[in-house]
Amino acid sequence: MKRALLLAPLLPFLWACQPSTTDRAERTRYEISATLDTSDLSLQCTMDVIWTNTSDTTLGAIPFTFQLDSAHSLIRAVETNGTTADHRYCTKETDGFEGFFVELPDPVPPRETAEFRIRFRTNPASYFRERMLFYSNEFPTIQCLGSKQFLPHHQVHSDYRVTITHPDEFSLAATGAVTHTESAGPTGHAVEVQTEIEAVPSYGFVLMKDVELEEATSAGVLIRSFYFEDDAKWGRKLLEHSENILAFYTDTLGFYPQPVLTIIPGYSKPYGGWPVCPNVVGIHRGIDQKKEKAETHAHWIMAHEIGHQYWGFNCVLEPLDHPQWFGIGMGIYTDMLYTRQFIPEFNHSREFSGSYLQAMKKGFNTTILQSIDSLDKQGFDWNNSVEHDKSFSVLQMLAWEIGEETFFRLLKQCLDRYKGVNVTLDMFKTDCESLCGQNLDDFFHTWFYTNDHLEYRVEPPVASRSGDGYENEITLTRLGNAVISRIEVEILQEDGESRRILFDGTRAKETTTMATRSPIVNITIDPDEKLLLVNRMDPQ
Repeated sequence: MKRALLLAPLLPFLWACQPSTTDRAERTRYEISATLDTSDLSLQCTMDVIWTNTSDTTLGAIPFTFQLDSAHSLIRAVETNGTTADHRYCTKETDGFEGFFVELPDPVPPRETAEFRIRFRTNPASYFRERMLFYSNEFPTIQCLGSKQFLPHHQVHSDYRVTITHPDEFSLAATGAVTHTESAGPTGHAVEVQTEIEAVPSYGFVLMKDVELEEATSAGVLIRSFYFEDDAKWGRKLLEHSENILAFYTDTLGFYPQPVLTIIPGYSKPYGGWPVCPNVVGIHRGIDQKKEKAETHAHWIMAHEIGHQYWGFNCVLEPLDHPQWFGIGMGIYTDMLYTRQFIPEFNHSREFSGSYLQAMKKGFNTTILQSIDSLDKQGFDWNNSVEHDKSFSVLQMLAWEIGEETFFRLLKQCLDRYKGVNVTLDMFKTDCESLCGQNLDDFFHTWFYTNDHLEYRVEPPVASRSGDGYENEITLTRLGNAVISRIEVEILQEDGESRRILFDGTRAKETTTMATRSPIVNITIDPDEKLLLVNRMDPQ
């Protein structure tokens, strides 16, 4: 059924999802009708929006941001409060963002709402492996409004009701939960699918051919696993793993952000996975190519991608003009909580350090808080080396600095306090220091604002006989400019006994004396691999 009046069906908005801390009455509400044009695989869209001016200033122009490959230059008409409105396109070079401004005929006073209707056509989609169409960044969104200004790089939670019409040969995976499906089109070979979701930073969907679907429910979350026939084994296993993972996360963290999680096939080689759009995760195929590591990989990558849904991509948000150090790092730390208990053979420190260490050795600038443009210009794999490896490793070192129990309390506090909030480094640092009672200026400056590296060397022990044993002088020398408060060193003796001692990591050189019953045969710095040491690539 087509809408006759602007936004009329939008007003009830009955939701049953996990709410964000953003006031529901103030969240922007989008109602979208999207129809697939099979001639060029574009979408014909009508988007109705209800937006509230939460500032204390009357506003006459509202900025919409394009998401990557969205409807740039394809907007056909804009209305506001039922009246035709002008719009002008914006570019990154001239306005600081890609998108457009809607010029309001009647400015919107504080606490008042405006209604928009935007008709547009998206750019044509492209097949991925010839059986999948991705529309994960197609819909323009009103920019986040905060501190009396619009913030083009910030995310914001909004509510969506989206109706998607597509040929019935496709299956649909979407951000929203499916509420109704019916046949459509003059020949009856199309499907109209209605979906709804609350408190997500964006909306996307994927159309797939020749896929099977299995479903399960865990901790009140509907899990949908789409897979190709030749990958049925892993499609089912990923579903099983997800049941256990969601039960663990819900029990450990207290909630799961959304009522639906959908798994879709990814690239044909088992590189990993990615958050396709809120509530939809892609897991790369060919997992059997991992051979003896296949089971571990499948189990871990599912925990990893679900962990992302808490941080940066769905629940707790962050600005997107820098690498997603917070969302990616906290997401990996979250999956480590699960992995320690259920996949002990997976070593996070090793898995999330190699790319960073290689980048350091090649002389790249791995400073976390630099712009995306700065990273892109260097031409290296900063997604893995900085956004994943370094971001996670720095948070793991922070947990070492303040204690893992304290860090877990910090993690829980962030989840409880920052639903729908763009977390900045200053906010995170302030909360961290408040919780642990420490001054962390040096730590945060070193690991987020510099390219300094962490490197220590243990000098060969100086041993002398002492009664029935040995007296040993052990010296730790700092080589890198970065520091850590303390360094654990493991001492292995000839008789098989091992002991651990702590050094002050802030000193350029420190010597300690240790008595042993037999000669020292090996010394290992950071035996549990909690620190991002560049000499991990060159074990002693």
